[in-house]
Amino acid sequence: MEEFIVNITNIYGARGERWINQLPDYLAALTEYWNLSDVIPVPNMTFNYVAKALLHQQKPVVLKMGYDKKSLENEKRALLDLNRQGSIDLIDYNRQYNALLLQQAIPGMTLKSIYPIQMDYAMDCYVKTMFRLHHPHLPQRIKHPHISEWLSELDKPEASRIPIALLSRAIHLKNKLLSSLKTPILLHGDLHHDNILKHGNDWLAIDPKGVIGDREFEIAAFDFMYVSELANIKDIKSIMEKRIEVLAQKSNLDAQRIKDWIFVRLILMAAWLLEDNDDPTWAIKLADLLF
Repeated sequence: MEEFIVNITNIYGARGERWINQLPDYLAALTEYWNLSDVIPVPNMTFNYVAKALLHQQKPVVLKMGYDKKSLENEKRALLDLNRQGSIDLIDYNRQYNALLLQQAIPGMTLKSIYPIQMDYAMDCYVKTMFRLHHPHLPQRIKHPHISEWLSELDKPEASRIPIALLSRAIHLKNKLLSSLKTPILLHGDLHHDNILKHGNDWLAIDPKGVIGDREFEIAAFDFMYVSELANIKDIKSIMEKRIEVLAQKSNLDAQRIKDWIFVRLILMAAWLLEDNDDPTWAIKLADLLF
């Protein structure tokens, strides 16, 4: 919970602090509203308050409450607009308290728990989940942002604090990739290992952002290499490229395009961290080291 509090206060300042102080009251109101019991906060919150609970004393659910109304409304829309076979179910949404009531994945282990130990199996599960999430065409009356809106962050003044060589390359690549985007579809937008959970015999996605783009942008969020691996691997770039190639083959996607999007997404993450008054060092180092 400490990381969650630091994140909210760093981004929203005094307003965020007031919201955190009011959380117990909001939680009590939602517990009564949805008839929840056994409400237990999860230990790894980052930007939203998250707790496991029982609905009507029998159904395992997850309560998710956030300060940023736009973010949770986007998630609600994404859960409704993505193919529900690949994601957890949205049970209800409370606009007053900006809260989602979600299906709880059981047993709930993340894909991270089996990667890279079971690399081939993890990649197969990832690809299957990704394709189950995606509709082949954009739904009508779509209200989700395009990846070009996300990537405009690289053109803001704050991004100038990123090393010029890395930033220039990222801007060049994102312009090239956007201009060659052929078949845009609705994406999850943040489909990394911690956002794919085991539920029964399936793997389901959680925390969708909802953004329009190409599948190579989506799959570039795959955690190809953990920071903890870097100290123990000698030929990092070669191993990274091999992993990209394997996942590209499994998904029948363009390996070079995936690689380019990985680099752009790392620099985009650095820009977002700067905007949130956070430290972008790890994203910058990873981009420089891997590419």
